[in-house]
Amino acid sequence: MSKAKSGVVLKNNRSASSIFHEVLSLVCDQIDPTPRLQEWLISADSFRKHYVSRLPEFEAHRLCSPQRHAIARQLSKAVEDNLVWDVDKQQSLHEYLQQPVASLPCEVVAGEGTSLWTPAFQYGDKQWQDFAALGTTLVADNVITSAAADSLAAIAKRLEKDNGLSLRGRKVVVIGAAAEMASTRHFLAMGAEVLWLDQAAPPKELKENPEFSGILHYPSENVDLLTQPAELMATIIAFSAGSACDICLYAYAPGQARELRLTGVMNAIINAMPSELMASVTMLVSPTTPSELQAGDKVLLEQRLAQRPKWEGLLDTFGVLGKMGGVAQFGERSTIRSVVSIQGASYQAAQYLCKIIMAEAWATHGQIHADNVDPLRVSANTAAITKTRSLDHPVFDAAFGGAAAMQVQTFSPEQSKCLNALLAVQDWLSAEIPAPGRVRVHGGIHTLPYPLQSALRPAAVIGFAKAPKLLAGLLK
Repeated sequence: MSKAKSGVVLKNNRSASSIFHEVLSLVCDQIDPTPRLQEWLISADSFRKHYVSRLPEFEAHRLCSPQRHAIARQLSKAVEDNLVWDVDKQQSLHEYLQQPVASLPCEVVAGEGTSLWTPAFQYGDKQWQDFAALGTTLVADNVITSAAADSLAAIAKRLEKDNGLSLRGRKVVVIGAAAEMASTRHFLAMGAEVLWLDQAAPPKELKENPEFSGILHYPSENVDLLTQPAELMATIIAFSAGSACDICLYAYAPGQARELRLTGVMNAIINAMPSELMASVTMLVSPTTPSELQAGDKVLLEQRLAQRPKWEGLLDTFGVLGKMGGVAQFGERSTIRSVVSIQGASYQAAQYLCKIIMAEAWATHGQIHADNVDPLRVSANTAAITKTRSLDHPVFDAAFGGAAAMQVQTFSPEQSKCLNALLAVQDWLSAEIPAPGRVRVHGGIHTLPYPLQSALRPAAVIGFAKAPKLLAGLLK
């Protein structure tokens, strides 16, 4: 927990796990809980021990509730109520954000590029520029959902019509602009006017060699989201100059409950912003949080199970791959069992409560404190499993090496940023309102017939066998 007095902290200096537990307990009676779920939420100790297996079940039950959207809003408000300003004052973050503050002075770099962006995507041994064909291939390889392929096909039509992609005339705010999964450079390449907000300044070459065709704005001094949330919001409002912006929420950092605090602060800013200044809100959802499965996902999962190799079937027979299967089912709704304990409760609270649940609340109600229903356009797509610093752990390193044996594909940061940019832009420009949770780049995780927690073990063993030096990391 942060010891700084002035900054965003968790209420009463509590842990992310205790808040996660409390918030879910508030709505348990509304989701027709089984005795298994009731027992799970009966104590903090039970919650910590079993959230990996129970959270997907909880979400399946919530999805079946006739009040699912109201529950999403209730959960979202409960999370924000646990974010406060200042260790001593314990002031409500929403209340703190209402106070007038000066915006941060910004530098401006005008890009010198003139051409439209013509993306290319490296997959397999090929550089793809036909994105309709790429989408078809990625669906066939069980990497993306059909909704994601539809988005790529729409992008292909835009490219064919305009000979490139353009965001000229659009303003894009990127909170966490330097994050490994942030598509900031791609938005600049498309000609957008971009506000860079991050603890890290734009790299030197971006400022001194502006080959992009957009316009870059960035604070003269780097901004800290946890200690300057009001100034950051004021800077967004000043940057907008009365125009609606696409606001991207990409900030991430592990440890000290920062996953929950950072994601919660970004959400609180959206909930406090003048609604007319937001054209859309964009976030990236982890494939390792419980996501709703569609009928096509379950068909592929059954095919994957029927066609599994003999060694995998043998492991399953001996219980190595778990006993619950890969899906949590309740009524006609099902979610994937993709939670893994190694990422921690704060990570899962941020992903489930502050992304999946908040995205639904925004898309169905709008800003959570508003009395009137005024839905926001939300791009909440599942991003690929990507080897970033957030997965810097010897077990994950090994699992990356063994993922292919479990028919799971992983991407590099460059691959993910390109694909994320294309899918987000389609969500922004489409005449249809995007549906959070349908566009998923899951890499095979969402059609895995076993809980990911169980499948991670043989994948890691295979990875360690391929690269024994990774074992040294376990001894640190």
